[in-house]
Amino acid sequence: MTRWLFVALAAVLAAAAWAPARADDGDTAKLSRSSAIIGQQVTLKVQVITPRGATVEVDPAAPSWNGASVIRVIAESARDDGDRTVHAIDLVVAPFLTGDTSFAPAFSVTLNAISTPRVLPPVQLQVLPTLGPNDPLELSPLAPPTAINGAESPLLRPFIGLGIVLAVLLAATGVALAARSVVRRLRRRAPLSTEPLPAPDLGGAEGLLHTDPVAAYRKLAASVRVVISERYGFPAYAMTTGEVQGRMEARGIDSWQARLVRGLLEECDAVVYAGYRPAGERREADLTMAREIVEAAS
Repeated sequence: MTRWLFVALAAVLAAAAWAPARADDGDTAKLSRSSAIIGQQVTLKVQVITPRGATVEVDPAAPSWNGASVIRVIAESARDDGDRTVHAIDLVVAPFLTGDTSFAPAFSVTLNAISTPRVLPPVQLQVLPTLGPNDPLELSPLAPPTAINGAESPLLRPFIGLGIVLAVLLAATGVALAARSVVRRLRRRAPLSTEPLPAPDLGGAEGLLHTDPVAAYRKLAASVRVVISERYGFPAYAMTTGEVQGRMEARGIDSWQARLVRGLLEECDAVVYAGYRPAGERREADLTMAREIVEAAS
């Protein structure tokens, strides 16, 4: 007899431990509206009071939701108040039972690795059906397909073909005109002058180096180009800086000297055309480099 008494007592204690805990004082639940159509999303604001340090999680599978589905949690916060923690949670729920219904939000409160179910006070919601009182419950058949105006014109495809032909002709005309323009420019180029080139004038550049750097560097570049043209037999005076280096390397001239020439000519271009003004020591060094190039190519 005593054994059966202990068994019954243990069963009662186990049931009490697993039974959903009722809302504590201060737990609240409030809907954003009092009515909604079936499946319409509604915001539910809840407040759960727990012992200090406890955590709260939604229990969407609890039967107390009574046909309302938890869609998502949109906001969640917690603040300590003495020996308690106040949890504020905003949910989005959707009802799926029509009529004047009620459901109780269910949560799980965890403290010291022990979880306890918590059911909040129920909320009332009028859920309206999407069908009218006399609407049939079966799906209505789809309307048969009907012809529409604006079918493809019989002239559409010929016009598309004509447009493609015209586009090809225009493109060919553009290429022909561009080629003709290039040919005219090549024909208008003046032949290279056969007159003797002016002698290098590094002395004149030295006199202008600190008073008129643009004129000085123009003379440096001209002198180097004249010497390179006379020494290696190609019109360096009519080439860009990069072309001069490429032609020198193509003729087997020492690559170090070709890079030296290009470096000086780029410095001259920067001063003459880009407004660069090197320091006085750099100007003297450029003049010295120009003399070394002229002497090496002479």
